[in-house]
Amino acid sequence: MKELYFTLPYRRSTKTVRLEYGQVKKVFILRTYDGEINGRRTAEDSPKEEVFEDEQEMLKRVYETKKGLMEGRWVVQNKESISQPSFLKTEIIDGAISFEFSVDIDPVKLDGIKTEIAEDFVENIDKEIETNIRKGVNK
Repeated sequence: MKELYFTLPYRRSTKTVRLEYGQVKKVFILRTYDGEINGRRTAEDSPKEEVFEDEQEMLKRVYETKKGLMEGRWVVQNKESISQPSFLKTEIIDGAISFEFSVDIDPVKLDGIKTEIAEDFVENIDKEIETNIRKGVNK
């Protein structure tokens, strides 16, 4: 049996669809498994099974399903490489607590957001320094 595995990031979990298809005895079978990966568990529903007498019919159905998922922004994945990302990572370094927040996002968008945050930070620091200078406060 051949297998295609699709994922779709959704809020704090990842939706999954697994297509398993091939010949079993004298018929061709397409099994569709819907599932979800979240921080606590990985779950997969019972399969929906379709039986075809002709291999071409089955392959056409696999193609149509794959096309529909891809148009819906699903991503073909290698099942073994899928893991739920940690959204919040905390560490204690030299007595100080640090945290890192991560989300799957387009790298180009991420660079734009990082630049915007850095510019806002610099602008706010400049304003705070000016205010402190006017007040005569040294920090």
